[in-house]
Amino acid sequence: MIDNALEKLNTIYIISKGRPQCHTARTLTKMKYPGQWYIVCGNNDNTIDEYRKNWGDDRVLVFDWYEEIKHTDTLDNFGFVDNPSGAVPARNATHDISRNRGELRHWQLDDDYNTFACYDPETGKNKVIKDGKILQQKMFQIALFAYNTSIPNAGFTLSTIEAAPDNRYNFAKRVFNAHCLPSTDDLFVRWRGRLNDDVINAQDIMRKGKIGMQIRFDSTATTPTQQEAGGLTEYYKAVGTVRKTAYAVMNAPDITKLVIRFGRYHHKVDWKAVAVKILDTKYRKYSK
Repeated sequence: MIDNALEKLNTIYIISKGRPQCHTARTLTKMKYPGQWYIVCGNNDNTIDEYRKNWGDDRVLVFDWYEEIKHTDTLDNFGFVDNPSGAVPARNATHDISRNRGELRHWQLDDDYNTFACYDPETGKNKVIKDGKILQQKMFQIALFAYNTSIPNAGFTLSTIEAAPDNRYNFAKRVFNAHCLPSTDDLFVRWRGRLNDDVINAQDIMRKGKIGMQIRFDSTATTPTQQEAGGLTEYYKAVGTVRKTAYAVMNAPDITKLVIRFGRYHHKVDWKAVAVKILDTKYRKYSK
């Protein structure tokens, strides 16, 4: 067993920009979550003082955004003067923060989580988790499993059809929310892309012959997509979601195409064409 396993595997970092109200921090506070959690902001955020006022100086970690973007692969040449950098600088900086703190894994959560839930075998339905200690243990189980199996990205799903009770024992091979990531450099796959970084990260992980795991037994609910101010909401309203889709297509054009879903432009990825496959040993060919 790892010494101080909770501290080394289960620290929560909430990446946020321009949203000092931070729904995720509010939810964790309401639940009296007992573990370590922090909000990570870039020093280009002019609302940092509000974050500190709302959550305390010790909760807010600030990274050098201007230095981080020098090493950020946005998959374009638009620069950062008239275009936002997206979440990638914060995600990579959070990895560095966690590694420098001596952690082995860490959680990266978005800032818009209103509730956490888990399948309840007694009722056969998903049940909101109100006790922070229970959430901590559930997240720790995932983190420990991911550490023992060397999974580059593990997590749980949004409260959508994927989190329905009928799907509780299923899992997806990509993680789009609540990322449990390695803090060590050997397993970490650096984030890329100005937009759609979660899809791109899943594509990159599979390209390297590895796999992510999104567990559907647990779930989280968020504010409606692209409706809360701050973050990238205003940028999406200005350029539309077709540009968001374009990044995933550029990164993996052989398995990704532009479609219309949910009443807007969206990506469709043929994950089966790139996901790691485990074959029965009877198909193994031996050569002399």
